[in-house]
Amino acid sequence: MAGSDALGRAGASWDEGPGAGAWIGARLGEFGQSVGHAVPHGYDAYAVVPLRPHPEHPDHLEDAHATLGRVLDALAPVTGDQPVHCGLWEGWGFLFDHGADPRYAPGMGALVGWGAAEPRPDAEELERARAAAREAMASRRVERPAAEPLHLPHRAYHLWTGPLRAALALAGLHGDPPSLVWPDDRTWFVGVPIYTRELAVGGPGRVVDALLADLALGARRAAPDDLLDVDD
Repeated sequence: MAGSDALGRAGASWDEGPGAGAWIGARLGEFGQSVGHAVPHGYDAYAVVPLRPHPEHPDHLEDAHATLGRVLDALAPVTGDQPVHCGLWEGWGFLFDHGADPRYAPGMGALVGWGAAEPRPDAEELERARAAAREAMASRRVERPAAEPLHLPHRAYHLWTGPLRAALALAGLHGDPPSLVWPDDRTWFVGVPIYTRELAVGGPGRVVDALLADLALGARRAAPDDLLDVDD
């Protein structure tokens, strides 16, 4: 399926269970919009990076994966080639249950329209158009792994593991980046809450300094009690 294929091309794969993230819940702040709920407590420094609104559609974000990619560039020197873990919120509509047909799984709908001056297609033409639309949409859907997700307060996440840039593996399929990204040694952590306009980073002071030095990111220093701009 599209998701597994994309992960494979990035050198990553779905985790067999939630074990890699078992440490996170105990270090999170109270559920809500705080930096300390998006990123575990205990890091030396924190930063918040805005996600840019789309210039033509202010209610939507520009490519959040591009911003995440720039953050990953700053994190690369302290990451090296160790495995990196990612968590994708289980509630996105582009996901479908393991083993289901993505063309007909819940969350899929295919509508066919035609102009007022055009003749109405016959039943056979309509079905061909619907089938083509279903195939096109199915090619961008992601099959859930057949593994237990990571459960955190009021949220659950499907985990995958791979090299650092594998955090961007699903970028070509949908616009929502993983909500959780951290390396195997837990040196840093990136939190991207659902429906957010900002992402948060925790890590060593030099990592936050590198993010602040990249003026294109527009990052600001933060504390765990600071609030993120989240429409939740």
